[in-house]
Amino acid sequence: MFSYFAYGLGIQSALPIPEFVPMEIKCDVTIHVENNKTLEDYLPKNLLGQSMALKLSREEAIFYFNGIGAFHILKGCKIIFIPAQEACERRVRLALVGTVMAILLYQRGLLVLHASAVEINGGAVAFLGVPGQGKSSTAAAFHAHGYDFLTDDVAAVTLSQTIATIAPGFPQMKLSPETAAALDYDFESLLKLYLDDKKRGYRPIRNFAQLPLPILRIYVLADDPEFDIEPLSPKESVMELVRHSRPTTLRISGDTPHFMQCTALAKAHTVYRLKRPRNLALLSQLVKVVEDHISCEAVHPTHVL
Repeated sequence: MFSYFAYGLGIQSALPIPEFVPMEIKCDVTIHVENNKTLEDYLPKNLLGQSMALKLSREEAIFYFNGIGAFHILKGCKIIFIPAQEACERRVRLALVGTVMAILLYQRGLLVLHASAVEINGGAVAFLGVPGQGKSSTAAAFHAHGYDFLTDDVAAVTLSQTIATIAPGFPQMKLSPETAAALDYDFESLLKLYLDDKKRGYRPIRNFAQLPLPILRIYVLADDPEFDIEPLSPKESVMELVRHSRPTTLRISGDTPHFMQCTALAKAHTVYRLKRPRNLALLSQLVKVVEDHISCEAVHPTHVL
């Protein structure tokens, strides 16, 4: 078994997962490979031809990817992988470290935002958005300006009586060729993630936050000809948090605890809409706009969650 640290959890895995941080710590999650059963033992035949299928509850989930296999996720502490015959190790890991871990974190009772986050002034600054909105590019721009990277795509929020924190994910972010060029990274030297190479993985060798950080700001990315930042109303904030969190992003309605978590987070922290032009040449200006907003705005007190 391999020992790793990711999303604030100790992980024992039968699969090598080089994306995660190797670390010998207390085990919270185990990952096993089931070679003695087939996909038909877990899924009805009519689902096996689909590109993806999901059955989800807080206790048990089955997540199927055509050409990869199925992940059986139990009570937020165990993942059993049933490989498809043609499964590619790279595609397996890509599904495992992202969507599958997001489901496991949801089962563990965390609020799982579809967001990328960095550390600024000792706090977590999260950027939410639909796929393709530029979450990874935004986080990468801040990292290029010297800020610690926290997580890409999956932001695990813990809500306590007094504070909301985001756990570190793992040190890898997805970059398109255009974003890599805008930030002066050599795209060809980055890690291959997809067969078609639409994006590759950049692994920071420095500035990766290791500890959970209190939330400082939450921004929802939006397209606009001009830069602007506007606070959302409490109702709008809740709606955006629900919209950009699991399981909503998996096209499954969340339960009452999920909605209450979004409500509590919106009550504790103002959610802002971050408007900006979709121009990679302006990423440095985007960083400056956010820096100015954080430094000029009065810090909102953290309310009791």
